[in-house]
Amino acid sequence: MNHAQIAKEALNMRLATLSSSVANDPLLDTRTAGELLAACGDPDVDKAIRNLGDTWQKAGLPVESIEKPWTEKQINDLISVGGDKLLDTLDELVNGITRCKIH
Repeated sequence: MNHAQIAKEALNMRLATLSSSVANDPLLDTRTAGELLAACGDPDVDKAIRNLGDTWQKAGLPVESIEKPWTEKQINDLISVGGDKLLDTLDELVNGITRCKIH
């Protein structure tokens, strides 16, 4: 599994929930942020990626597609299964960017 790609897709999903001006702001390169998150070794980031994978499987989504751009249906399935816990997981990845940059 490519954790950097998974983190990138998760960040894209979370940004899509924000206002369009924030989501379209080029200040966050999700590819680079995903690579940073996958490489930094932060235990909370690692746990968030595991939780995301668990939610993906509980939603009945094909494991191999978690590394590809997520469709609207996949996102809706994730939200329906993960609810608020899913948003907390995504926020942990967002918060992890700062922690990982410091290290």
